[in-house]
Amino acid sequence: MKDFYELTNRGRALRLRKMALLALERYDLDVKRLRLLTNDMNGIFRVDSADRQKHIVRVTLPEGGHGLEEIRSEMTWLAALRCDTDLGVPEPLATRDGALVTTVEVPGVPEVRHCAVFGWVPGPDLADRLTLENVSKMGELSARLHAHAETFDPPEDFWIKTSDSVFPFGEPVVLFDEPYRDLFPADRRQLFQDAIEEVETTIGRLFADRQGLRVLHNDLHHWNVKVYRGKLYALDFEDLMWGYPVQDIAITLYYWQGHERYKALREAFQRG
Repeated sequence: MKDFYELTNRGRALRLRKMALLALERYDLDVKRLRLLTNDMNGIFRVDSADRQKHIVRVTLPEGGHGLEEIRSEMTWLAALRCDTDLGVPEPLATRDGALVTTVEVPGVPEVRHCAVFGWVPGPDLADRLTLENVSKMGELSARLHAHAETFDPPEDFWIKTSDSVFPFGEPVVLFDEPYRDLFPADRRQLFQDAIEEVETTIGRLFADRQGLRVLHNDLHHWNVKVYRGKLYALDFEDLMWGYPVQDIAITLYYWQGHERYKALREAFQRG
């Protein structure tokens, strides 16, 4: 059997599809059709069931802080948001045994993979409906997520990373390693180093006072929000981290920084 990492993206997706089907056997879903949506990072599949319901099954890539504990914690907060608020977030589906995450392995995929199933969220991406009215609604959505997180009482097995460093996902930082020195002029390398030091100093001041620390979505941008019948739905909670609202807001604004209407978008978001 050909090595998984020597396959094309489609070849890998076909093996992940077997994992998705195996995982779905553990849910009360009469699967009629399974279609790949993307395999850029995780394997994401649309599930159509015999009763015309639609779901998403995610076969998670086991890297970058997306292990079993993190995924369970992600699903736990989603369940709490669904229970405590009327916010637009995906419904986390449990297996017949009540588990919010299931682990599978198949021949031809070198690692076990953790799978999660979510209710389908219809509608276009906010990126395709980037009106000031919708951006204001996104600001409200962000604020209400922060408000819920402030009072959220996580269970003992809740575990996510903390956004208290410049590179919080734990990947090796190779930017300044010897093999890459020739890729940067000295002044550009110094600029990166100065920026890292500035961010480290700012994060240090922020985390010196633990008041206000809470769970963050940590990736709330206009490709992770859907618009359906005038309501906004936040997606993709897998990068949850402990942090402060200002860090979450910074991620949202980052994706608009080159936009010709940046000032108006920022003001609309802040109004919300």
